[in-house]
Parts: sequence; C-alpha cells; structure tokens
Amino acid sequence: MGESLRTRSVRTLAWLGDAHFEVLVRTRICSLGDWPVDRLDRVRARCSRAEAQARMLAQLEAELDEDESAVVGRARNQKLRAGGRAQRDVKSYRAATALEALVAWWQQSAEGRERCEALLGPILDAAIEAAFSASARPKRG
Repeated sequence: MGESLRTRSVRTLAWLGDAHFEVLVRTRICSLGDWPVDRLDRVRARCSRAEAQARMLAQLEAELDEDESAVVGRARNQKLRAGGRAQRDVKSYRAATALEALVAWWQQSAEGRERCEALLGPILDAAIEAAFSASARPKRG
C-alpha cells in the first residue's frame, strides 16, 4: 500500500490503526507474564484510552518525518463525531485518532513497522509499566 495510504480517509486509517495499536499493547502486556484477565484489561484500558494515546503522540511528534507529520495533521484536523466521554475531551480524542492513523500508516511497510517500534515502542513500554504499577495499587473505597 505504501504511498497510496496518503490518499486514504484518515477515518479508515484510524480504524485500522486502532486494531494495530490494540495488538501492540496486548502483545507487549502478554510478554511481561501471566496475570489475571481483569488486571490485563485494566492495564490495556489505561494504555488505550484517548488521554494516554494523546500523551504518547505528544512524546513522539518531534521525531516524525514530513510524511508522518502529514498523516498526523490530517487525522488531528478531521471533523469527528465523538459521543460520550470523547465529547468532553475533543483535543485528546483527536490526538488519539491521529496516533491510530499513524500506527496504521507505519504498519503498511517493513520500514514503517521498524520505525513504529523505534519511536513508539519505548513510549508504549513506559506506559504499560506505569499502568501495571497503577493497577497493583489497592482501590480506595
């Protein structure tokens, strides 16, 4: 696909990127060992929510090349019909959509997958580590 992705709808890219991102998160979590499924789901949710994805994008944006920045810009500026929680934080939701579109862009080539691992991998690992630490804390009630 490569260059043809530049003409794809960013909604399509974000939809595909959402699935790729989910696999990246779940694979990394599983590589850390066996845990109760409810804890795995809490960690996954902490890393996949819009606010977390927005923070990840902010951490890697300075490293993006021109094509990657163009994908992010198109996705971030897309008019979104967000409901519920997303409506309360449109800025985070748009940044999350941009990250997901970028992940889909990267997943279309071997070079892109390497770039995803190099740029997003360490950020994702740190987010997962923080989510595991937070999920181990006892709940206040």
